[in-house]
Amino acid sequence: MKIQKASNDEEQKNREIDKAVAGYSQHLISNSKWIRLIKGIVENADDFKKIQFKKIQNNNIGQLFINEDSTFEFDYWQNGFEGNNSLSGWLEYREIEYLVFAKIVSSENDIQDLNQIKSIIEKIGQFDIEINDVELKLICYKI
Repeated sequence: MKIQKASNDEEQKNREIDKAVAGYSQHLISNSKWIRLIKGIVENADDFKKIQFKKIQNNNIGQLFINEDSTFEFDYWQNGFEGNNSLSGWLEYREIEYLVFAKIVSSENDIQDLNQIKSIIEKIGQFDIEINDVELKLICYKI
């Protein structure tokens, strides 16, 4: 019975994701591009102090926990993360509307160099990026 419930929960989650994805006209980042992006973040972990994300299904903002010890097929897979986020549980890449890299990452005014982050991301590939004095936003979907 537990296996059937888990299967039903997974099907319901997939329907919710599919419905939310259908509301966007442009899907800007594939799973393989996600893998390259995460690999680049891991390789430059000292430059990435805080990464937030917004889910497409709701207005929840979470934080991704990626560091120099994150490894493919242990912390992240072909299609998502397992538990490496503040919202807990499995997080598929296709659920992420955008990533935010804030300049100020703590109350102690610890900062991220947004231009350095932009440079690293652009070396990985072409991404839709918005940057200002406060944050860098990497867009995954557009309406």
